Amino acid sequence: VGGDSSSRSPSLCHLAMTFVPKSTQEGRLAGFMAIGQDLSDLSEMKVVQNRRSALLAMLSHEIRSPLHGILGMMDTLLSNSEADKLHRQLGMVRGCSLRLLDLVTNFMDLAQAQKMNSDQKMSSEERSAKSPAEPVDIASIVEEVMLMTRWAVDKMNRPLVRPSVQLRNDVVGLQLPLFPGDAHKCTQLVYNLMTNACKFTEKGHVAISVRWLKDQDRLELEVSDTGQGISD
Repeated sequence: VGGDSSSRSPSLCHLAMTFVPKSTQEGRLAGFMAIGQDLSDLSEMKVVQNRRSALLAMLSHEIRSPLHGILGMMDTLLSNSEADKLHRQLGMVRGCSLRLLDLVTNFMDLAQAQKMNSDQKMSSEERSAKSPAEPVDIASIVEEVMLMTRWAVDKMNRPLVRPSVQLRNDVVGLQLPLFPGDAHKCTQLVYNLMTNACKFTEKGHVAISVRWLKDQDRLELEVSDTGQGISD
């Protein structure tokens, strides 16, 4: 196989080969002509794509949390009578933060979809070679999810939580152990459960509770609401 190998490392190369028989004028087999394609670049592109998806998910997660803090401060300032002179400016800051939050949430959804697609294509060997789980603090995750849900908006940019609905964190004060897992996935899962419950709850409350089953070495998280539910 020809080609410039000066920029290649002496590592193993992956080639896609096609062999075409070559005959003499008398019709006898004289040999084969090989046509090959170097797949090394494609492998490198896959690695870059996986790293990009992981970076996108991490950045989206890290940007979203401060945005919820900004929105909380904006609402506090807007409710303060001493800030009447800055009401218009603060309202603009809040509006921009909401739009940025919506953009970051869309990025997170895209990153999650790409990761799911990548995981489906991943072989069992690649899954076993993934980085080990890290200790996860479920109480901190619940606290963050409650904050994110409180300022979440729907596709029409309206508050997702209705004024007649109370968000209740029943995890506060519990002594819960750390457990191995993926903090980002846990946050996304609990957030999806909370926002889904809020969509269909018009009054009452949406609550998160956690039980530590010590004898089974397991944590059970439950999201409950006073919504109508699904009819039989």
